Amino acid sequence: MARTLPLGVLALSILGASGCRKSEPAPPAAMRFLPGTADTAVRIDMTRARTWSGFAKAAPIAFRSLQVALDAVNKACSLDLLAASSSIVLARRGVGNAGDLTLVIAGLPGDQLRACPVKLGTTVPPLAIVPDGDRFEVKLGGKGFASGAILATGELVLVSRAAASIDAATWRQEVTSGAGAVPAWWSELDQTQALAVRTQSTDNTLTASVELGDPFVIRGKVVAASTEIAATDLGRAKAIVEFLTKAEAGTGRLEPREATIHGDFTATGPQIDRLVAAGLAAIAGDDAVEQPPVEQNMTPIECTEVNAAVAKYMATNLDAMAPSQRAGMEPMFAKLIPALQKAYVDSCTTDKWPANVIHCHVDHAAQLPRFEKCRLLLPEEPRKRFDDQVRAALSSAK
Repeated sequence: MARTLPLGVLALSILGASGCRKSEPAPPAAMRFLPGTADTAVRIDMTRARTWSGFAKAAPIAFRSLQVALDAVNKACSLDLLAASSSIVLARRGVGNAGDLTLVIAGLPGDQLRACPVKLGTTVPPLAIVPDGDRFEVKLGGKGFASGAILATGELVLVSRAAASIDAATWRQEVTSGAGAVPAWWSELDQTQALAVRTQSTDNTLTASVELGDPFVIRGKVVAASTEIAATDLGRAKAIVEFLTKAEAGTGRLEPREATIHGDFTATGPQIDRLVAAGLAAIAGDDAVEQPPVEQNMTPIECTEVNAAVAKYMATNLDAMAPSQRAGMEPMFAKLIPALQKAYVDSCTTDKWPANVIHCHVDHAAQLPRFEKCRLLLPEEPRKRFDDQVRAALSSAK
């Protein structure tokens, strides 16, 4: 079960190299809701992405961590967000109770969109939607989690600040006034490609774009805070290039220049599937440059032992949430746990998981990243069947 990480695509963006750009269109009005500074920002031109021949295969992996939410909207509103939207922009600053998150989705059909919030709130507890004209508040466990609006330009905007909604009067003023400046970092996202990513930390700033097609090309750059940090980044980039090259996923080029690394990675033909699988695994929560956990314990163990491991993993996830979020998610987790336990045990029994795979899950149930990588110990086909079962469990437990 993948964690919600906006964007392990950093494992790939460190490869890229930025080039000159064509003149860019003015940013959409909804971009004024984005945070002035952002740790992570992603822009997806969905209209262009859907024309790519690999989209149908790649989308379920890329959006795996959001699948429950996507399915909920589709079920409640008969609205397939991935099929109907023209663009998606996501920006995040901070984490936990200090975190700000903005999501902007454009191109959705207006009538369905306006009817959706109330429908969603009545069919997907513990969510509650409080409408206010074309604005609304999203409550989780009785507490405000985010504020939303359907703008006159048609975009759907969802904003959470300090992991909470915005005061109704303040939000109404923000939406109707048209005030607010487009953040400076927006210009760093390549508008000429279907996918662009930017991340910033105290150590470095990474920008990347992806050219979808054959060839499939990743371009971008990394600007480090010092030459020492750049040396570490370069070592990481070389490891990624080496990993992908050995996997016959394409060829890469790196050009270090003092505190900046330029580069690109290109895949053609059959290489594209291998590159996309590695890159999207990073987006979905699997680290493309790490091998599966090293588990040598082959002591006999039953598949039923995974039941307790799943329950412990889910409890650890719940404990990591802010109190206001935890209260709202507990009912949903109560439904999810037995569904996930069945998916894990059924997969284990049907595909006869080796003892080391079972031990990995049991021994690391409270170590979230380690537990989530235990599935990588499975061969490709059993792992795919397992992932399908987990997705079905997540959907059925809504």
